[in-house]
Amino acid sequence: MVGTMGGKRAVALLCAVAVATLVVAHAVFASKPARAATYRLPDLEMARLTNIQIQNTSGHNLMRFDTRIVNTGVGRFEVHGSRPSTSTPTMGVTQRIFDGVGGHRNLATAAKMYYAGDGHDHWHVRNLQSFTLTRLDNGVKVGTGAKHGFCFFDNYRYGSTRDPFYTAAGGACGYGAPSALGVKMGLSFGWGDIYRWKLPGQYIDVTGLSPGGTGSVARRIHQVGSERKTTQTTSPGSTFNSRATAWKY
Repeated sequence: MVGTMGGKRAVALLCAVAVATLVVAHAVFASKPARAATYRLPDLEMARLTNIQIQNTSGHNLMRFDTRIVNTGVGRFEVHGSRPSTSTPTMGVTQRIFDGVGGHRNLATAAKMYYAGDGHDHWHVRNLQSFTLTRLDNGVKVGTGAKHGFCFFDNYRYGSTRDPFYTAAGGACGYGAPSALGVKMGLSFGWGDIYRWKLPGQYIDVTGLSPGGTGSVARRIHQVGSERKTTQTTSPGSTFNSRATAWKY
């Protein structure tokens, strides 16, 4: 469904834009006194979407694509899930930020982790990403992504010359551990996590949309709170920052 035409890749959809949104839960400063050291903050972005294609599955047209969450900051993005017992189905999530002298600080968030739910035998952060499809001609949203749970670790090199720090073999995402009371996952700076187009829920249902015309795929990053490296100003209690870049296909 995706080909090359006049130096641009054409998508057989009505003139539309797919928006990939990355959401990081609001971070509230912990009660621990502030350290004098400077904290090295992560900065999450969405790399360019690839392998955009339309598949017909059981009478539904599904727009599928690869996504990559990448850390372009100067510090690791690390989150910890925990729960008091296995009778609690979800885990609360804290973000850990690091300074340059071996220290760290834990920050409470509103995010939640849950186990499996999409055919994967591991823990997920709920709504780390979201996707919407919007018409270019009138701005009307015509589709949303089906996937809501995400596990992430260093599996896509994005400029780093170091070995991956967060790995599935090292325990990231708690593979095969539905009874775990604690789980860690993260992204080192210069690394990313890739979700392939064929994974469960990695699509937007475009059934009923008229083909024809071209579109552009955009990335938009929404990150809430202040615990990230950014050129924009945020503070606890703010709404969210938004950055968008359109990619032509």
